[in-house]
Amino acid sequence: MKSPLKRSQDQEKKLADRYDGTVNSGSGNGWIHKNDVRSERFSFEAKTTEKKSYSLKVDELIKAEKNALISGREMVFAVELGGRNWMVLSQETFDTLLDT
Repeated sequence: MKSPLKRSQDQEKKLADRYDGTVNSGSGNGWIHKNDVRSERFSFEAKTTEKKSYSLKVDELIKAEKNALISGREMVFAVELGGRNWMVLSQETFDTLLDT
């Protein structure tokens, strides 16, 4: 069984590889790039759990969105749950994806 840190690092690397982005080293404790992964268009905040549920809090979403906007990107909140990533994004971001 992988440690929570290893699962988190694996999730971030997979997101970076899939969306042609980079992992932001020290995103939780640094001040330059706050979300976990960034691509040209998106800033990903990544969470992972082996539990059957994840408690999503509005404060987490707002913080991730603010960090994305500061870097000129759109926020995606990725929750790895049940072995899959579930992407959470604002309706405004979703609407822009429909327009492209």
